[in-house]
Amino acid sequence: MRLSIFGSTGRVGRRLIEYALAEGHTVRALARTPAKLAPRPGLEVVAGDVLDPAAVARVITGTDAVLSALGGAGLEDPGEAQSQGMRNIVAAMQAQGVRRVLGVAGSGILDSAKGGLRHDQPNFLAMFKPVSIRHMEAWHAMRDSDLDWTMVAAPDLVDGERTGTYRTLPERLPEKAKQISVEDVADFMLEEMTARAHLRRRVGIGY
Repeated sequence: MRLSIFGSTGRVGRRLIEYALAEGHTVRALARTPAKLAPRPGLEVVAGDVLDPAAVARVITGTDAVLSALGGAGLEDPGEAQSQGMRNIVAAMQAQGVRRVLGVAGSGILDSAKGGLRHDQPNFLAMFKPVSIRHMEAWHAMRDSDLDWTMVAAPDLVDGERTGTYRTLPERLPEKAKQISVEDVADFMLEEMTARAHLRRRVGIGY
């Protein structure tokens, strides 16, 4: 498949590129600093910003699916890359007839057993709320579209290994799941891209 990858220089994004190429996909990735991505067969890097609709459209043109690993600028001021970036991605996909999109978010956007979202619960750390709000806006951009979307929502992301062994749960975080490796998040995204087991819903992931 021909894949578009956003957030390509981040921890999850780099693994997505590595694994996608190893599986025989071709990749077009958007990067503000293309030099951060080493040239390799099957990879095309487009210079630009996800907040630029024209750059987003160039990356998506002619591809079959979109994988977004967009992150924020920081906890205090996460910026608009996750939220407006996903709106730009959705708009470009709809304009070009590309259907499949997967994104990554924090587990705060999942449903709580007590009702509402996890990030609305009293025990959710306030310092993470601004980032989680951006993730929620990205999810809403997907949800309110007619695309075949999946939002992968994870607890703490750690550097580790690609084990392929983890738990998933629609709309909720698996019980007592505390963390997941960036490698296994990328693994699941590529599997779910074609498995399509969680179309048009959030899915919690963890160990």
